[in-house]
Amino acid sequence: MSETLHFGQREWLLAYRVALRVLKVPDQAEDAAQEALMHAYASRQSFAGRSQPDSWLYRIAHNTAVTHLRKPFSRRYASADVFETMDQRSSGQPEPLSPERHAIASQLADRLRDCLEGLRKQDRVAFIERFLLGTSERELGQILGVSTNAAKQRAFRVRRAVRSRIAEVGLTP
Repeated sequence: MSETLHFGQREWLLAYRVALRVLKVPDQAEDAAQEALMHAYASRQSFAGRSQPDSWLYRIAHNTAVTHLRKPFSRRYASADVFETMDQRSSGQPEPLSPERHAIASQLADRLRDCLEGLRKQDRVAFIERFLLGTSERELGQILGVSTNAAKQRAFRVRRAVRSRIAEVGLTP
């Protein structure tokens, strides 16, 4: 049955859409879609034809995306990428800032980055996901590999720690 499997733009779009629904970040979804297609190609001999090729690819793409989601400390949590990721998730274009406001926003972003870099990696993940990207507590638990209650407690604890760091650093320009 493997001779009937072809991987083109249509299949890539299917894998990308599935991955984007799971990961919610376009760059990560692209990586997961590419990886899913590589997995599908590598295992094409095992496709027995008991289901539609799209269903088979959907399952591979979904599993690949979930695997990416469960990698607790992937590259996406480097604090330098936080603001870019937030921009990717925002639905509308922000209004252009005046040069003065842009300078102030840049200073505040630098100070917030400093606060986040001072956190342990797990805590930085929890803060970014929960408070900057709006991930639910249930999803945060999946990302961290802990229960929803543990994720909720970690988010509360890290928010308190960030507030303390902000007070120390003085986040106002």
